Order: sequence, then structure tokens, then C-alpha cells
Amino acid sequence: MTTRFFIIFLFVWNVANSQKLIPEAEKIKSAFEKFSTDTNSKSLQYNYVTEFPSDSKTFLRVFQTEKFDQLYLESYKYLKALEKCSRNFPKEVISKYIDIGKNLVWDADAVGGLQHLSVELAIKQVKFFVDKYKTLDIKEQQSLINFYADVENHNAYQEYQVLINKLNKIGETDIAKKLETARTIRKKRQDH
Repeated sequence: MTTRFFIIFLFVWNVANSQKLIPEAEKIKSAFEKFSTDTNSKSLQYNYVTEFPSDSKTFLRVFQTEKFDQLYLESYKYLKALEKCSRNFPKEVISKYIDIGKNLVWDADAVGGLQHLSVELAIKQVKFFVDKYKTLDIKEQQSLINFYADVENHNAYQEYQVLINKLNKIGETDIAKKLETARTIRKKRQDH
């Protein structure tokens, strides 16, 4: 009986909360629903990328709310959709990832998902990553690097080292060194 009650409660809670979306969440939800009708459509992909939040405050209000409302429960679907769009629009998606990530501090769920997807795309499209990174001011660059380095177990985070290797390979040793330093500092923190 309690499992049944819990399922009914979750359904009612989801319905009630889905009706109270903020305008930014409504826009991304609408773009996602259109994109979902034809995930191969470049115009729907581009529209989705355009409507996806462009800054950390909006991203958090839509996907990482304290009340676990808005699009929090399905944030992984929205992030996976953005990842799919990166195949046709890598520069635009990297720009979104960096513009959002440059002011984030690691957290679970959507923030952690964005962190990993951002590093993975930076590996695949290292030139676009470097170009966008260089448009940031020094404080934003360091904040982004700290965000990328903030994981509990770097031994399980091979992508980070792959990004460092790629940067070194193309001669971007300064960025690679900053990533290495941030990793060293993060490993020394007590919560590691």
C-alpha cells in the first residue's frame, strides 16, 4: 500500500510542479519537445541549442533547483539532447558549456553532467574549446578550470587527462598546465 501511495504522490507532485515552470524552463521544454519530433533536423537542433540556457544562473534555475522542480528530474534528457546537437553545432554547444560552466561549482546531477559533457566535447573539438576559452577573462578562465578539476576521484576521470594531453599536443601548454595545477590542488583538498 505504501509503494502505491508513494507512486501516486510522485505523479501528483510532478503534475503540480510541471504547471509552474518559469519562462526559461518553458522555452527550453518547448524547444526540446520540438527537437524530439525529429532529432536529425538541423534547424530543430539549432533552435534547441539557441534556447538552451547561456549562463549559470539560468541553468541552475531551470535544471538544478533547490526544490527539485522545474526541469530538474529530467535534466539528463535535456543535457543528452544538447550533446546530440554538438555533432552538427560543436562551436555553439562548446560556447554554451563554457558560458555556463565558467561560473559553476561542482554539484551532482545536472551540474556534474554538464561538467563531464563539457570536458568530453572539449576533447573532441579542442580547437573550438581553446578559441572560446581565450575569449574569457583571467578570472573566468580560472573558474572554468577549477570547475573542470572539481571531482572526487581523478583516477576515474580519465577524460581530464586526455584533455590535458590534447592541449599539450596542439601546443596549448599554458592551458594544460593550469589544468594540471587545478587537479593537484583539488586532490589535496580534504574532501577528496
